Amino acid sequence: MSTTALIIVILGAAIVLSRAPLIIAPEAVRGTYLKLFDTDGKMRLMGVIMGVVSVVIVWQMWGIGDTASQVLRDVAGVVLILSVCAMIPFPAWARRLATKVWSAFSPGVLRLLGVIAVAVGGLIIWYGLSL
Repeated sequence: MSTTALIIVILGAAIVLSRAPLIIAPEAVRGTYLKLFDTDGKMRLMGVIMGVVSVVIVWQMWGIGDTASQVLRDVAGVVLILSVCAMIPFPAWARRLATKVWSAFSPGVLRLLGVIAVAVGGLIIWYGLSL
């Protein structure tokens, strides 16, 4: 299994594991996510973690020319830009935006988003295993 395939499978599994609880208990998951956003320090820490993971992915995919690696590198680059340009320097703004977005969804919409995310995560895992 190549590095690209391994990273894709891990990301797909992370999507499935983190979004599956939305199907069962959307209100509890929303509450957990809102607790993750409740201080500027937590938002900044989340930005640092996302930035570090994105840098590692971009670094691992650098120079690999296949399409999957390029897409993975580009998505990680967007996440890196988001974390470096918004979450780390402006955590209060990012926190207000995240809180507003997560609070706007009804439980039914959260369940639907959970189903869609689990399906997409499963497809991502399948794709990674097929490389």
